[in-house]
Amino acid sequence: MHIRLFHKTNSRSQRILWLLEELNLDYELVFGDTDIPNQEFEPHQNNHPPTKFPTVHIFNDHSTDVMTLAETAAIADYLSHQSNNLGISQLSSAEILHYYFWKNFAEATFMPDLALKQIFAQIVERTPFPVRFISKFLKFGFDRGYLNQALNQHLFMIDEYLKTRQYLAGNQFSIADLLLWFPLLACMQSNTEFESLPNIQRYLQHIQNRPAFQRALEKGQWSAVQFRSYWSKAW
Repeated sequence: MHIRLFHKTNSRSQRILWLLEELNLDYELVFGDTDIPNQEFEPHQNNHPPTKFPTVHIFNDHSTDVMTLAETAAIADYLSHQSNNLGISQLSSAEILHYYFWKNFAEATFMPDLALKQIFAQIVERTPFPVRFISKFLKFGFDRGYLNQALNQHLFMIDEYLKTRQYLAGNQFSIADLLLWFPLLACMQSNTEFESLPNIQRYLQHIQNRPAFQRALEKGQWSAVQFRSYWSKAW
């Protein structure tokens, strides 16, 4: 199996690049930028230039067909299943419950709330100055009425859970850890209030010390400065 990953620097596709390194899969990396409408991707069978990142093209060894798959969690589940690694195969029944909860919490609850913070910030930034006060008022109301409280609850819940744990599911690194990493890091680096959460700080340092993570940072052209700057605007 050969993977072609369409990747945008500092985006959620970094997690799939990390996964490919963890699984030691054969892959190639194609950098894209949604801000460049004329970005040219080499044409492939049954495929068009991707409109979202990450997207993968999957080339099977015994077939000429090329499969296209998007959505971070879907890609992670598929590659984990194909490799029989970083999933549930070595987890106990209780650990499997934690695995499914945290994996889905990361993508279905945590990431959407965080994305809303960024969406409202972008709306404010792009609103013409004479009427910008309207979008600022809407952002303030939504932040105060829901988002800030929800994200605070998420972070404090995670910190409490990690008090006696190295990983989210059992004693081994899994897809759940990989998926939670992005929204967790975005929150921790964008709001100084969260810097006082020691268990999350320890956890992030622990998983980011993995060799595959370090290789993925370099190959994906990750910029910690740009990442922090981008997400800080959401607050």
